[in-house]
Amino acid sequence: MPHIVVEYSSNIEDHVDVGALLASLHNAAASHSSVPLAGLRTRAVKREQYVVANGDARNMFVAVIARLNGERGHGPLREIRDLLSVACSEILAPVQQQQPLAVSVEVQPIDPSMRINDNSIRDHYEELR
Repeated sequence: MPHIVVEYSSNIEDHVDVGALLASLHNAAASHSSVPLAGLRTRAVKREQYVVANGDARNMFVAVIARLNGERGHGPLREIRDLLSVACSEILAPVQQQQPLAVSVEVQPIDPSMRINDNSIRDHYEELR
């Protein structure tokens, strides 16, 4: 049940196709052998109100937070973090060179004993079984 949440400042939409960023992150995570495609969810949250650094209105941010089962261990979680970071860089590096943009990528392990999953997606798609 990997969850990837991309929180971003609304002003980045003038420079980046957020849908393309989501697709890139989703595909990067799905490329890791420990990430089940049927459970992967990637979404964005646009922030209209924010203050970044010195408060200049040109400043932008993208914060990627991936929450994954912690039983994978630190090695695979770091690998997934790195895949997400590369995916961000591929899309955001050109903007970062021209604009003030803060980017962060964080992986948060989930304690499996503290969650309940109810997912029927595999039931509806043969290729995900």
